[in-house]
Amino acid sequence: MHHIPWEDNLLERKLESDLKDLPRTLCAFANSVKPGHVATILIGERDDASGQGVTNPDEIQKTIRKECEKIYPDILWRSEVYEKEGKHCVRVEIEFSGDTPHFAGPAWVRRGSETVKASEEVFQRLIEVRLDKVRELAMWEGKDVTVEGDVSSVEFRERNIHGHPRWQGQSPAILKSANRYWVTFDVTGKNRSEPIEKLFLSWDDNRDCLKILVKF
Repeated sequence: MHHIPWEDNLLERKLESDLKDLPRTLCAFANSVKPGHVATILIGERDDASGQGVTNPDEIQKTIRKECEKIYPDILWRSEVYEKEGKHCVRVEIEFSGDTPHFAGPAWVRRGSETVKASEEVFQRLIEVRLDKVRELAMWEGKDVTVEGDVSSVEFRERNIHGHPRWQGQSPAILKSANRYWVTFDVTGKNRSEPIEKLFLSWDDNRDCLKILVKF
């Protein structure tokens, strides 16, 4: 069976006649794409991925630039002309900027294959990602990290007998989520959360990944 590359939260296809909501789509992608990922708009492709093309690729790129310049803060984007079935189309790629939320009117995000207004909860999350520590932690969501209890923050007697009360040595973990209040880790299949103010960021040279020091 022929596989159709359906739209999802990181991909949308648009015809030249369907660009009236382009600013909204650009904002939604910029607010929804995660660090290390790329969101893509394919202008000139039908929903079934067949190519219809555009009449004037240069004008399409000028339109894209004009609409991107209306968005605040600036988004990270690029565009290029490519061929699909012998017809010219335009690809727009949007990356994580670290400056969410972006606006061209209301704040828009992606929910599945749809562009929707950001709820209050999502809006707050977009703002939190702008905080330096949360921004760095957000880039490691779903990835391997090392968590280490900082024994220098424990009383001398407790340090000699027990070490850090919650983290013994260096623990491999997966960073599940981070906000301005707490961070949740997956440690051998179990969730463990720590207050954000107790966490200090470093680097694990041996595992080549983020290291989080937990103060007591």
